[in-house]
Amino acid sequence: MKKIGSVYIWCSLAAVILWIVPWILGIIGAKPTGTPFTLYSCVLHDFTYLDNEGGDIKFIDRQGVAHGDEVQPMFYASILFGNGTMPDSLGGRAITREAIDYDRFTLMERPAYVNRKAPKAYLLMESVPLRMELQDPEYGMVFRKDGLHVYKMNGKEYDEGKSRDFTDRLSALGFQFPCDLVSGSHRKEYDEGYLLTDREGHLFHMKMVGGKADVQRFSCTDSLDIKYVTILENTNRTAIGYVVDKDNKFYVVKSDNNLVPTEVKWDPTTESLLIVGDMFYHTVKVSEGEGEHFYALRTGDYSLEDTMYRALERDDRHKVSSYLFPFRLAFTSSLDGFVRPRIESFSWIGLVVDLLIAGAMVLVVRSRKKTLSK
Repeated sequence: MKKIGSVYIWCSLAAVILWIVPWILGIIGAKPTGTPFTLYSCVLHDFTYLDNEGGDIKFIDRQGVAHGDEVQPMFYASILFGNGTMPDSLGGRAITREAIDYDRFTLMERPAYVNRKAPKAYLLMESVPLRMELQDPEYGMVFRKDGLHVYKMNGKEYDEGKSRDFTDRLSALGFQFPCDLVSGSHRKEYDEGYLLTDREGHLFHMKMVGGKADVQRFSCTDSLDIKYVTILENTNRTAIGYVVDKDNKFYVVKSDNNLVPTEVKWDPTTESLLIVGDMFYHTVKVSEGEGEHFYALRTGDYSLEDTMYRALERDDRHKVSSYLFPFRLAFTSSLDGFVRPRIESFSWIGLVVDLLIAGAMVLVVRSRKKTLSK
């Protein structure tokens, strides 16, 4: 029993050391991290990153040449319109505030959001309110094996009429209950409802219009093995959302039931996504552990204009830990919101060093025992 207690104590001590020491070393050697904001320029036709050292804001292209706000007229439209330097046209297109606002949007996706375990309950809003402004939702909904169940938010009463309406509309288009993937935005200009897939992987769009179910099936995606969906609610309603297949290929789903494949590769479970769109290009950034992949897609047909890869600077503060420990014990991760033990940053060097230290300690202990026995 005493030996078991000793083993437990030593294992607990080792776990604490593997958790606390690398964490402390990381804090001691911590440096400000971040990557410069990067956009594709419709003027230079090149990727430029923002540099504000010394208080002067400028954009640096891939050749290292510094430029002013004029190379990013879509991003700094208010400033250029304000000082009268916005050109009347670019690329043969008239430039107005309305035209810029119509195509401008930003979309961010993070693995922590994708991998989270959220309740399978959703809000049901009116997509065409009387005053044409977003209103607080009056209904909530839950997908079951026998259909969609709608409840009144005030009193939590089951609404049989709406439940039957939505279930019948979905079933008429071949929806197989329950649902698999669901995407609805809470950072919106208007309510476009939800993009969702049924248990067979077929893609549907569902929203409430005038208190009634409005459902569309996107047959253009029937051949895809869909891994992730995300809905768009932008001023330009040409695209309804994006889907990613099992091979991490990125597609644009258009409102007219057309599917546009792109050259973007994105694994939503491990990589972050940022899309900044304007009337000329969509700058897409996919961030993974080693670096950032940039894609410039032409607005409209989403064809590839240019690509760029930026490797991230290696964090030296973890090098000391890799020389001392075979791995690092952590309880949280940026990839999800769960708290659980996990092993990170395995190091063969640390394993060899620890084995050598353990071997040396064993030899020292045996040597002392022999000396004492004499």
